Amino acid sequence: MLTRRATLFTLLAAGILVSGCTTDTASNAPAYTGPVKTIRGYLQGPPWARLTASSVVFVTAYDASRGNSAPMPRLARTSFTLNRNGTFPVAYEIRVPAAASTRVALGVEITRAGGTLFSNDRLYSQTTGTSLNVPMREAPPRINRRYPGIL
Repeated sequence: MLTRRATLFTLLAAGILVSGCTTDTASNAPAYTGPVKTIRGYLQGPPWARLTASSVVFVTAYDASRGNSAPMPRLARTSFTLNRNGTFPVAYEIRVPAAASTRVALGVEITRAGGTLFSNDRLYSQTTGTSLNVPMREAPPRINRRYPGIL
């Protein structure tokens, strides 16, 4: 009986762990159905940066009508795999609800193997139109707090 319980517990724990994991892949499901406006542009980064085909770009649109001091509700999110080796600029496109406010802030991350390579600062990535070129910066290294002195 004990081995049955241990087996059941192990299967239950494995199921919970697998269901709670997130993926680092692109999603193409529409976030909103209804009238939309499309924001297009280019992600601009350093000329020396090398991007690989497995890099995933995550673009999130926030409602910035109340400014940056208030919490910004998320309007839409999209992601895509780069599918090419190369450098910046990278073209992007995101659809946001047309009935949303006129001020939209974009949060962009480029990841590879679960780690963030490049990101932007939403303070400088706001638009009232349908075109926005987003400046990207290299993500700072993560500090390993478990082992001081090692990055």
